[in-house]
Amino acid sequence: MIAEQRRERILREIVLRGRIEVADFAGRSGLSGMTIRRDLAVLADRGLIRRVHGGAVLPETADAPATGSRRIGTSARPMATIGLIVPDAAYYFPPLIRGVGEAARGAGIRIVLGTTNYDPREEIHQLTRLDAAGVDAIMLVTARPGIEDTATWETIAGIRTPVVLVERSPEGVPTTLRVDSVRSDHGFGAELAVDHLAERGHRGVGLLLRETATAPWVALGHARATRRHGMVDAPVATAPSPRWGDGSTSDVLRAFLDECLATGIRSAIVLPDDLAVGLLGIAEGRGLRVPEDFAIVAYDDEIASFASVPLTAIAPPKLAVGRRALETCLMRLEQREDAPSQQVQLTPTINVRDST
Repeated sequence: MIAEQRRERILREIVLRGRIEVADFAGRSGLSGMTIRRDLAVLADRGLIRRVHGGAVLPETADAPATGSRRIGTSARPMATIGLIVPDAAYYFPPLIRGVGEAARGAGIRIVLGTTNYDPREEIHQLTRLDAAGVDAIMLVTARPGIEDTATWETIAGIRTPVVLVERSPEGVPTTLRVDSVRSDHGFGAELAVDHLAERGHRGVGLLLRETATAPWVALGHARATRRHGMVDAPVATAPSPRWGDGSTSDVLRAFLDECLATGIRSAIVLPDDLAVGLLGIAEGRGLRVPEDFAIVAYDDEIASFASVPLTAIAPPKLAVGRRALETCLMRLEQREDAPSQQVQLTPTINVRDST
């Protein structure tokens, strides 16, 4: 590895992790501590980093390492070009895309975006298109449990570009195929919500879901947690995607609330936020107090805090997933076949507000 390649690698490490520890990085990279310290001295002379005891950090005033005699990490000479394939750019995915973008800008990486509209054929087209365009790695975004992905795995096996799955399960990936994955543990998020409601004395928790990629994971987590707590059976309902002039979503909300009340259920987890806000409005319209008469936990936490009663919500770590996926891409590029495959799950958090 030539000197400038080493320094770019060291710089990426500092940008993505916030700092570098010489001893730790030496152990992971196979470089000697003396070589790393010499490279840190060069980068510090260029104003790209600041030396600290045991390692280095970015300069306090620097937004990104965009200067230097070699123009490391600039648009003129990006460290890498990475493809980002998303199902769409609406609702759930913008924070994830933003997390990728923030980390990419800091590391001087160019992102090339492609969308699939949840079409498996378009997914294959985007994979082959980006591979042909010569990108260094591809992040393939979508969480589609239960979908047959054989054609996608065959396409990945047939291209030369490394692929990292993002918000998508690696279940079913052939063991001969080296694919990394980074995703939110949505099942854990649902369990977190059930545990929270159980602590508040609820012996049953309803579940209302829109047909989204996240929904199957949330349903599995809800089922696990309610069994673990020995809860009574509660209504589980699915709402269609909303269309202008179509009142079917409102009908589902009313029917779901009716069934909960009729069976003595006084709490529910609702995915996504706007559906939870709609359920809140219907409950309030009937004179129910939230949370005294009915408690609601939203799942996503994009707009939950703006409801008339600020909604307790499960917040998937979307920004962190984006950043971690980019870091995983860079690790794969640096170590190629030497690095074992990673299957990383990041846990959601709960933001407790007035609805519980």
